[in-house]
Amino acid sequence: MTVEEKMFWLQVVHIVVTFGIGIYVWATGRHRVTNERISDLEEAVDHRLDTHSERLVRLETQIKAAPTHHDLGALYAKQNETSRAVSQLVGEVKGMGETLRLILNRIAEKGMK
Repeated sequence: MTVEEKMFWLQVVHIVVTFGIGIYVWATGRHRVTNERISDLEEAVDHRLDTHSERLVRLETQIKAAPTHHDLGALYAKQNETSRAVSQLVGEVKGMGETLRLILNRIAEKGMK
């Protein structure tokens, strides 16, 4: 093998190695960018999960303070009781009004004697 042949093969090896290094650098750069994007997505998802977690805690706290079915049932019973009492009072006031009207008619007809 002559010096020129050795130089030729050395250049071929050099080109192949350089090409291989170029592919390696491209692939690692591509993976680095992909890994950065994945890390950014992980951070965004973590932030969203934290936000949702805080919202859930607030909702659970509000739900604990909300009235139960039993509480609403008691409230409706009390409301119905009040409604019955008001209806009774309305009836009594109407009766008193009718009585007063009869008294006034009697006074108007016969005078205050």
